[in-house]
Amino acid sequence: MVIVAVVIAAAALIRLYLLKKEMKRIHHQLHDYNHGLTGKKIDLVFLERDLEQLAGEINNLMDLVADAKSLRRRTEYELKQSISNISHDLRTPLTSILGYIQLLESNQLSEEEKQEYVSIAKSRTKRLQVLLNEFFELSVIESMDYELRMAKVDIAALIPDILLGFYDRMNEHNREAIIQLPEEKIVLNTDESAIKRVVENLITNAIHHSNGPIWISMEMLKSTVVLSIRNEAKHLTPSDLNILFDRFYTADRSRSGKGTGLGLFIARSLMVKMNGELTAELLGDHLVMKCEWKLNKQI
Repeated sequence: MVIVAVVIAAAALIRLYLLKKEMKRIHHQLHDYNHGLTGKKIDLVFLERDLEQLAGEINNLMDLVADAKSLRRRTEYELKQSISNISHDLRTPLTSILGYIQLLESNQLSEEEKQEYVSIAKSRTKRLQVLLNEFFELSVIESMDYELRMAKVDIAALIPDILLGFYDRMNEHNREAIIQLPEEKIVLNTDESAIKRVVENLITNAIHHSNGPIWISMEMLKSTVVLSIRNEAKHLTPSDLNILFDRFYTADRSRSGKGTGLGLFIARSLMVKMNGELTAELLGDHLVMKCEWKLNKQI
């Protein structure tokens, strides 16, 4: 019995020694990781169930920390890009407005020239107003306090009303709308103003960045309703689809066009808040945008 007790005690002491030694190894590995001396995760020499579970949880925490750092770097980069783009977009019309105001101060201008410069300055001012409105709208949508105003909406009746508001603009750009909408009532429990904003942004994008007719159709599937907007987009490539909904993306790389590059980003952000989906695909030389909402099971 004495021998057995000695053996058990010796085994316990050896186990305690190995555990203590392994804990020191874990401590050194964590020290090196926390001070940026290594990127390796915790590895064990002495395998023991509780230690393995501890090492596993530490490694999971390391993954979370690495993901958080990556997200922070990406967020900081996007913030810097956003500030740079906002600064550029605001500076351009402001510089133009100031330039025409200085011209208007000249006494050598004819009345016709003055009227022309006033008209241009007004146009730049409206451009600046659009930019500020979209920047403000984006800040509101992305705020933690932003909430949708949920209500029952007949989307089949809403879409024609939205399209009717584009009648003058379509004529101004000599564009044709080919519309195919269902006659039956399709009711969603969602935010009507959010749907309007999404559709308006997509139609505006189609008018400003394409030529030829714009096809607008809606169909009801088994559990969803899908609104499709198709237009010619010869300037786009498959790689553009990956960044089409990014903040400040514009097909005009010089950012000298009419768009802010926020319209599609705002549209997708609103679709996400409505638990919907906004996707894009290229079919030949045509771009197809699809908004998909889940149908309500009970209305």
